[in-house]
Parts: sequence; structure tokens; C-alpha cells
Amino acid sequence: MCRACAAARHLHRARPGPCAPHRRGEARVRCRPARRPGRRAARGTRPGHGAAQSEVRHGDRASDPAREGDRTGGVLGRVVSARGPRGESAVIDRERLERRAGELSRIAGRGTAVSRLGLSADEQRARELVSSWLAPRGAQVRRDAAANLFARLPGEGEAVLVGSHLDSVPEGGRFDGALGVLCAVEAVESLVDAKVKLRRPIEVVAWADEEGARFGVGLFGSTAAFGRLARGVGDRRDRDGTSIADALRALGERGDPSAARRDPKELAAYLELHIEQGPRLETAGVPLGIVSAIVGIYHARVSIHGRADHAGATVMTARADALAAASEIVLAVERIARSRLDSVGTVGEIAVRPGAKNVVPGECVFSLDLRAARDHDGLVREVLDTVTRIADARGVEASVDDLARVPATSLDSKIREVLRRATKSVGVDAPELVSGAGHDAQNPALSGVPTGMIFVRSTGGSHTPREFASIDDAALGAQALANAIKELAT
Repeated sequence: MCRACAAARHLHRARPGPCAPHRRGEARVRCRPARRPGRRAARGTRPGHGAAQSEVRHGDRASDPAREGDRTGGVLGRVVSARGPRGESAVIDRERLERRAGELSRIAGRGTAVSRLGLSADEQRARELVSSWLAPRGAQVRRDAAANLFARLPGEGEAVLVGSHLDSVPEGGRFDGALGVLCAVEAVESLVDAKVKLRRPIEVVAWADEEGARFGVGLFGSTAAFGRLARGVGDRRDRDGTSIADALRALGERGDPSAARRDPKELAAYLELHIEQGPRLETAGVPLGIVSAIVGIYHARVSIHGRADHAGATVMTARADALAAASEIVLAVERIARSRLDSVGTVGEIAVRPGAKNVVPGECVFSLDLRAARDHDGLVREVLDTVTRIADARGVEASVDDLARVPATSLDSKIREVLRRATKSVGVDAPELVSGAGHDAQNPALSGVPTGMIFVRSTGGSHTPREFASIDDAALGAQALANAIKELAT
């Protein structure tokens, strides 16, 4: 029997739909969203939101996230009792969830923007805040060699691991990653509050440096925990010259992230809740989704070496302009990604040396981010071949430093069924979505751990201060997460 089957062997069968009659012992969940003052409840479907709107009851979303200012929540609603097979109720405390979201957003936050970089003192403060919530509940709290935070409630056998990350990009949003940790904490606390008897250990995790914004190594903490780090990654440096090893030592660790490796056989399942970061759930008018797969991701640093010369005295035919070559490559990345189905390519950072207005650029270094749901290797190969071809044609040298390569990842079908039951138990018929963003969930999935993800509807984009998720949707997600944890751990 596989671990997913073993973890799910006590699960009840899915009901026909959110309005089906309840049998004895099945979950009873109701969502009673409050209406905005002066606003009528919607009837039927709304233009642009599809038929799913009439089947799913949830709180109104904010129509303009930018107008929300410093508020963490949205329209207020209530998620009430979820009763399990043993009769215990695990009820999400919506006010507690909203209050803690505000507390967390104030760490390295300014207005609706958050700049909480990975492996920084700010990220450490966020971990300490999460620790202060769970330690009093009897959780055993520890940090590993990669600065990942784990809070474990005891049990027998393989653990159910649940969480996300606390770091952000510079001037990012308040919900990316952070909402997943907040909902994991709230889900577990609701089970503790209800004195639900769980057989398996439960671990809440806050992965370190998921974004990779500081050192260029995305999914750093989870990659270390599952033994997938590239050699020498501790020597990677940020713009100030600080290495990953130095940053870890400043946080009280030894500086060797490879020591964080754990045995994936210790885990029965991994669950992660995350904002969608895209418009599909918003367009469908559905608050929650289930992730079926995650795109493959390739990160690299490309260096173009030409020859610095006088901008006036060097004729055009005698130049080896590094920036001109890099510019042609950037446009080629855009063209190639557009020509391939389900592919994207981004150059988000670029540095030019010597960086003077009257000097032909002699060196140019830029980032490369390539993602695809299918034939990811083919996309990477075509782009790298193009880098070489353009460099040769322009008489410059090109070198590519691979930073990370994560293959496209399908998530466990049995765990998806667990999440389908959990989302239906809160009245949501959640669609399955392929994630265009990378997530820590890829590392346990690639290591053989049965893995699943819940998406929460978000608006205003992501990696931006406009990023927004309503407290109603978050509470629904946390309740579904609690129900899934309970079913996997009993």
C-alpha cells in the first residue's frame, strides 16, 4: 500500500455536491457570508463569472484591491462548524486569522507593500512570530540548517507536513506565501482547540527563502530539506557580497544548508495553501482551486563579455557591445516563449559594466527565468542554443550559470481527491488548475511525498503591493485545509 493510500484509508467517500443530504458522521459546514452595507446579494450568475457562481456561496471579493489601503481583510463572513467522523468540531477563528495576518504584514511592511527578503533578519522575525503562536499549543519548535521553521505536534507514524513560506520579493504583496503559513497555523490550532484526536504527527513548516530574490536561488529552504541543492550553493552571494553561508551564520546556523536534508519517508503527505497569483479563480467566481500540476522552472545567470571602448572614437563595425548582444538575446527569449504553448520567459534583472554613458558596454549580466507546463527541457535548450548563436554572431563571449532547474511536477491524484472532499465540505466545487508559478510543494512531490495544494482566489496581480485576497476566501481555505489535515492524520 502506497503512503497516499495509507494516509487516506479512513476517508469517507465524496458527497455528490455541497447541497447533498448529510449522512450521519459526515462533515457539516456552512458558509454564511455577510453582505456589504447597501449592497444586494448577487442572484444567479454575473457577467464574466460563469455558472459556477450560482453553485458556490462565498463572501464578496474586493473589487479594487488598491482601495483596501492597509487593511488585511476584506468583506467579513463566517465559517461555522465542521464536524468530523468522531463528532469533534474544528472551527476556523476568522478574527484570529485576520488579526495575525495584520501582525505578520507589519514585519518589513510599508502600507500594502512587503519587502521581507529570504535569509534576512526580517524573515527571522516572521519565523519567531509564528513560533510564538504555536509553541504555547504544545508544538515542538525547531529550525534546521537552512533556517526552515518546523512546529510539530506529536503522534505516531509518518507526519502530515503543512505550510508555505514567509519571505517576499522586494516591494511585494502581503499574501504570497504568508497566507499559506497563516492558514496552516489556523487550521492546526482549530484542531487543537476542538481537541480533535489525531493519530499522525502534524508539522507546520515555514520554508526559508522561497522567492530567491536575494541570492537567486528559488525554493531554497525546501530544496535543502529534500536534498536537492546544487553543490556550492552556499557560496552564492547577494548584491552586497554576502554569501548564503554567511547569511545562515548570521541567523545562528552553521552555514551548511545541505545539513537540513531529511528523509522523505518520514512524511505521509505534504499540503500547501497558496494564493493563485493569477485571474482564473476570480474570473470563474470561485474562491478555491485544487492544483493538479506545477510548471517546470529554470533559473540562470547569463554573462556576456564584450569589449569596453570609447563611445565616440570606436566605429560601429569595430565594436563588441555586450549590451547590444544581451538586448538581442532578451528579445529572442520573448519570441521563443511566445511561440511555444504554455511557456513563459522573463529577464527581470540586468547589470551593465562599466556603466558610463560614453563607454561601449564591455560586460552585461542578466537573469533568465524560463517556465513551461510541457516540454520544459525543449524550451531551455532552444533558449540556450540561441544565446550561443547570438554571441558568436556578435563577436562576444557568453557564459551561463545554472541556478536552479525544477522539472514540471504533477501532484498526487489521491491527495487531490482528499482536497476535493475538503473543499466540497465547505461548499466549494473547486476546479483543478495548473500552477504557472513555482512552489515549495514541488520538492516534496519530486521526492516521492504525496503532495497537494489548495489555491485561494487572489486579485490585483502578485509580487506587487496590489496583491489581495479576502479574509472570507482565506477562512474558507483554512477550513478546507483543517478538514484535509484531519482526514489524513486520523
